[in-house]
Amino acid sequence: MKTVGYIRVNSEGQNIARQKKSLKEAGCTDFFIEKISDASMDRPELQRMLEELGEGDIVIIREISRLSRSTKDLLTIVEIVQSKGAGLKSISDKWLDLSDDNPMSEFIFTIFSGLAQFERKMIKQRQKEGIEIAKSEGKFKGRKTKLVEGGKEEQRMMAIIEAYKQGKSINDIRTTFKVGTGTIYRLLEREGIK
Repeated sequence: MKTVGYIRVNSEGQNIARQKKSLKEAGCTDFFIEKISDASMDRPELQRMLEELGEGDIVIIREISRLSRSTKDLLTIVEIVQSKGAGLKSISDKWLDLSDDNPMSEFIFTIFSGLAQFERKMIKQRQKEGIEIAKSEGKFKGRKTKLVEGGKEEQRMMAIIEAYKQGKSINDIRTTFKVGTGTIYRLLEREGIK
């Protein structure tokens, strides 16, 4: 029987120290560390942890969002953990303690994970609505391009616009000016050309 910690940050540049400290204090001796977005369950360390779990092991996470942000994936992960005879606990989410056979804990877990996903979807919806309003008022131009006003970058920006007006394809412009397709489209949209 062992106590393992699962740590996940979204990118290589993010620090794992806070999560690791909390998990050590909670008694974790083995760690599975992931520096990757949780867009899917296709995470190497998560899969390795799930494969290595044994009867009586406990998985501890700092908070539920470190394990998954998708209710569907979260429920799948929990099902796999429980099928191995292992348990799951969260340090920040005190209600999440599936380390013993407690139907009330499972019920509360299912409700809270659904509420967490609902809140994330509501945030995205509000953000989308805000962007639409800003666009209709002419205040939102999208993400800024790497091409900025001033000096050589401005000359390059103007050359790209001119090339597009002359009928050059996006692919030709991309190759000639060594700039990404998304940057070209954002530039053209910002200038009201496309």
